[in-house]
Amino acid sequence: MSKLSYLEVRETMTVVARNMWERRLTNAAGGNLAVKVAENRILITPSLMAERRFCLIQPEDLLLIDYSANILEGQGKLSRESAMHIKLLRNFSFIGATIHAHPFYCMPFVAYGKEIPSVTEATLGRGNVGCIEYTGAGSPQLAEKVYQYFEQRRELAERKPMAVILPKHGVVVTGADLFHAYSMLERIEGDAFCALAQKLL
Repeated sequence: MSKLSYLEVRETMTVVARNMWERRLTNAAGGNLAVKVAENRILITPSLMAERRFCLIQPEDLLLIDYSANILEGQGKLSRESAMHIKLLRNFSFIGATIHAHPFYCMPFVAYGKEIPSVTEATLGRGNVGCIEYTGAGSPQLAEKVYQYFEQRRELAERKPMAVILPKHGVVVTGADLFHAYSMLERIEGDAFCALAQKLL
């Protein structure tokens, strides 16, 4: 096998994918992540990462693609949500990584299309996690609606990690790099848990 490009990023992506599974930040229904490694170059997880591999992937499983979704390195099929990742990574200078996931405590908000309130210091300055209009998974319309959500908040999206709810589906988070995006995923999961637990206090 030829030497893998962007090996350090690939290795970090495998750790993040495993943590997502083990910490119930996604489930077998899906989940994927992408990192912009250079202009017109994105590393992205393959299709069925969760359902068939339980997020246990290796560096060589990652696909290197361009903004037109051409696979430049790697074997496998692109996730149906690739267009959503590409649209964000291509059009926002701050966003260097994106994660789509189905976090356990976020899912009640996802299922019923409810905002996740910002209730901890970890998300101050970003506000609540809003929802887009329901749109079928994997569709061009979904990618466009996610893009428009961030475009309408561009000033914030260009400065800080952000998140959005895809009703009945999951969440998308962004960050300047994969560490920031993953941190945002954990932060909104914490807010979701606190908002649900508040009903018991």
